[in-house]
Amino acid sequence: GHEQIAWLFEQFFKGFPDLHLTVWYEATDTDNPMMVEWTGTGTHTGPFLLPDGQELEATGRRITLRGTCASFVENGKVVTHREYFDQLELYTQLGLHLTRDDPAPA
Repeated sequence: GHEQIAWLFEQFFKGFPDLHLTVWYEATDTDNPMMVEWTGTGTHTGPFLLPDGQELEATGRRITLRGTCASFVENGKVVTHREYFDQLELYTQLGLHLTRDDPAPA
């Protein structure tokens, strides 16, 4: 719903107040979904919510992400909106790394 869409963007703008999305492809002349491809850039200067519920404090690192979104429209209103981007790419640019919960078998 609208609240979830607003919440998603709020989390990004908290962490990246200078976030700038550049749209480089729009498929708006289709019935559904409306598709947009974008590149996002910004500087991590605020707290950013991680998937585990913790907040990553500002790192000062710049990010560049490519992504896409799909919006389904009914009666002239967005009813579903999905954002797709490589989260591992984002977290790597912020200096985070994957870890294993269990040691590899010997």
